[in-house]
Amino acid sequence: MASKNISIRFDLYQKLSKLKQKNESFSDVIERLLKEGLKGSTSRLMKYFGVWADFPEEISQKVEEFRKSMNDNIESRVKERLNDIF
Repeated sequence: MASKNISIRFDLYQKLSKLKQKNESFSDVIERLLKEGLKGSTSRLMKYFGVWADFPEEISQKVEEFRKSMNDNIESRVKERLNDIF
């Protein structure tokens, strides 16, 4: 296979090195990243779907309670600010 040398900044070389998997060439890394980029962000996110499926129920409930309290807090603060304005 023919090859072509390219110049890249050292900081990008370091980033590519960190992304490089075992037995993968730099060409393979670049090709993989380009393919992932062309698939779109939704495809990249799909690998994370369901990662919390086996989370203990009690932790899930605490997370949900925290989320609800944060939403309530934000909502009340927004209402206060709107009342101050109007």
